Amino acid sequence: MDEPTAELLGEILGEVLQEAAFLFVEPAEEAPAWPDRVLVAEIAFESLRGGTLRLLAPPAVGIELAANMLGADPADPEAEENGRAALSEILNMLGGTFVTRWFGTKVPSQLGLPSVRLADPRGRRAAACAALARTEAGHPVLLELDLG
Repeated sequence: MDEPTAELLGEILGEVLQEAAFLFVEPAEEAPAWPDRVLVAEIAFESLRGGTLRLLAPPAVGIELAANMLGADPADPEAEENGRAALSEILNMLGGTFVTRWFGTKVPSQLGLPSVRLADPRGRRAAACAALARTEAGHPVLLELDLG
């Protein structure tokens, strides 16, 4: 089994965001200017190897995800209330897609429960692999992989 690549993570990120939440992203090369606080969602996985997937995005991305998934306007209070839950659900879908693509369907794989917190994006540890993208509105979205 080859090591996962930034390209694999980027493909999964783009596909899941587009198919599940109608959010289109483009790969980004340069490090973003993160806001002071971002949503950080994490989900652990176990299979032939274990690890953690982490999704970072500004709260505005969570709101847009929720609005798109609920069929609501981003200004709707319901979209803001469900921003964290939407990011959590997207990460769950990303996790399922990742373990299926990387390990295949013939080995048992298990995902943990996703968690989401608001955190300062600076000073976090380096990931084994990562894919950075930007939404059409210019917001950064980062999918990181840590292997155990």
